[in-house]
Amino acid sequence: MVKRIFQLLVLFLFCSELVWAQRVRAAQEDDLTARRQWEEERRADEYATSLRRRDWLKDRLILELGMGTKFPVMGANWFGFGAGVEYITRWHFSAFLTGGFIPQHEDPAMPDVYSLDGGMGWRIGFAYYMFPKNPIHLGVQVSYGTVYYDHKIEPKDIGSGVRELITCRGYEFDLSITYLSDQWYFLQALLGVYTIGNGFKDGGNSWGRTNNSWKWDKDKMPPKLVSLVTESKAGEAIPPVGVVFGIGIGFAFEEFFPDDTEIRRREREESRAKQAPFRAASTRKK
Repeated sequence: MVKRIFQLLVLFLFCSELVWAQRVRAAQEDDLTARRQWEEERRADEYATSLRRRDWLKDRLILELGMGTKFPVMGANWFGFGAGVEYITRWHFSAFLTGGFIPQHEDPAMPDVYSLDGGMGWRIGFAYYMFPKNPIHLGVQVSYGTVYYDHKIEPKDIGSGVRELITCRGYEFDLSITYLSDQWYFLQALLGVYTIGNGFKDGGNSWGRTNNSWKWDKDKMPPKLVSLVTESKAGEAIPPVGVVFGIGIGFAFEEFFPDDTEIRRREREESRAKQAPFRAASTRKK
């Protein structure tokens, strides 16, 4: 009897050892499979974000805020403030539309006497960005719209003390330095040259350019062209060509129309984000 019990005990221990070994082997295989999957996902992520295929400019929609040129205008004494939308295509060409306002403020030359009138402006343009694999991008832009403004020397209404706004439309060419990576933020600095013509001094506005800073003084014989924006010299008004600058910030959306590699990378990222709370809860229970 004792011998049979001893044999059963030995058999039970032997079977338990086999079961335990199988469980250990299964756990090791599961760990190995999980590690292989993790390594495959890591290699896939590294390829998806590698320098060989990375393009931070491709199919990006950007909402922008800024001041100065492009947003939408710079003036003789102050800046315009505005907002816009821009879309960069897969060929790194972009189109943008901006609009904004010129705030009314005191005349810096005579703050106790005059204030400067405010108004609105707009701009439409095209750009080309370079260095798609680098977060710093050099770009060139060409645009049309409200490119410069100044104010008449005479007040808008007698006794009001508000100098009337003169907005000038024309063409502008800009150089831009832009920060745009896979993050959401967008930063831009611009330096450009506008052309608005010389208005009446060149025979009138032409080619979509307006410069209404001259008028005919008919009180003189013969009538003479005089500037509306300064009393210093008859030959000075709003310059037909000038240098402007501006800055902008914005929110950049993820790449629209991603390829299969990028789609799978985003799916893996979403899956890991969903699994993270469950893993944390499991760790706390243990």
